[in-house]
Order: sequence, then C-alpha cells, then structure tokens
Amino acid sequence: ENPPAGMSEEEKKVYLEDWRSAKEWGGFLYSIERWERIAEVEKIVCNACKEICLGLREEELLGLLAEGGMKKTLKSEDKAKDARYLEYIVVDDVLLLDAHREYGGEVTKELVRQMLLGKEGKDIDKRYVDRVAGVVRERQRKREEETERSVKELVGDEEKAKSKEEKAKSKEEKAKSKEEKAKSKRGRKGKSASAPSEQEEEKKESEVEEAEQGGEVEALPVEVGGAR
Repeated sequence: ENPPAGMSEEEKKVYLEDWRSAKEWGGFLYSIERWERIAEVEKIVCNACKEICLGLREEELLGLLAEGGMKKTLKSEDKAKDARYLEYIVVDDVLLLDAHREYGGEVTKELVRQMLLGKEGKDIDKRYVDRVAGVVRERQRKREEETERSVKELVGDEEKAKSKEEKAKSKEEKAKSKEEKAKSKRGRKGKSASAPSEQEEEKKESEVEEAEQGGEVEALPVEVGGAR
C-alpha cells in the first residue's frame, strides 16, 4: 500500500489511486455475497428466457430474435458486417433481483423480453421497472376480465340450454297428460254406449229362462195323464 521509495509526489498520488481502485475491485470480485446474488439473478433470467421461448411459435421466436438483433445492430458502433447478436447485457443485478421479489415473475419475464428486443441495460432503471410493472398489471387485468366474461357467457349458454330443455320436457309432459285425459274420456263414452246393449242382452236371457220354465210346467200334466 505504501508507495516505493524514490517516487515523486505525482507518481505517489497515481500509485495510491491505482492501489485503492485495485483493492476496491478486488473486494468486489471476491465477494461471495455478490456472486451468490449474481447466480440467483442469472437463474431468474434464464428461467424467464426459457418461458418466453417455449411460449412462442417458431416464427414468433425468430421474429423476436430478428427484431432484437436489428435494433442492437443499429445501435452498435461497430460496422454492420461485423455486428453480432448480443448474447449478454449489462444490467443492474440488484435492481433486477429487487424487481423480481417485488413484482414477481411476469414482470421479470417482460423485462427480459425487452432486453431480447434490444433494450439496453443502462436504460433499465427503477422508473422503467415500475412502468413495465404497470403495463403487466393492466395486461393481467384485461386478461382476467376477458376470462370472467367468457365464463359468464359459457354459464349463460348452459343456463339457456337447460331452460330450453326444461321447457321442452314440460311441454312434452303436458301433451302426454292431455292425451291420457282424452283417452280416458273416450273410454268412459264407450262404456256408457255399451250399457244399453248389455241390459237388452240380460232382458233376452231372462225371457228365454221364463219361456223354458213355462214349457216344463205345461209338459207336466201330459206326463201324468199318460200314466192313467
């Protein structure tokens, strides 16, 4: 830490500044806490990127990468022929981790998607994160309203179908009841019409029986006379 002997005051000043800078960066690079935080952020970003890619069709994914590549190429200071799609982005890992813990995975996924589309890390600050969170909340609200509306329409259609079925069943039961009443009425009329015929038949049978009994009485004296 002490500058070597024989240095001028200006050289000692530069030496001490370099030493402090090296010490600061050394502590930064060898901080276990920092690397654990970076590993956690890397895991979050990789999972978000995986969800984005798996949730898109092939042509949509190619469009996303092409759009991001074009934006990064136009922003790049390199020549267009030497430009490549950036596979990394320098972003505040603490900010990204805090955003994930505060707003959840959907906001993190949207931030990663914006990075894939060419958003630079230096443009991602707390204000931008809050704005993205607001957009995601509004999108979720509209999605929930759409889902709720679809459920209500589905329930309404089911209730209409059920009501229609019940009306048809009630109509069928009424028609059946009406038919049974008509059949019962026709049966009573037929029975009433056949009643006189039965009485006449009984009357004829009664007359026949009386006639037969009369014949037996008349034949009795003849048989007695023959015995004399």
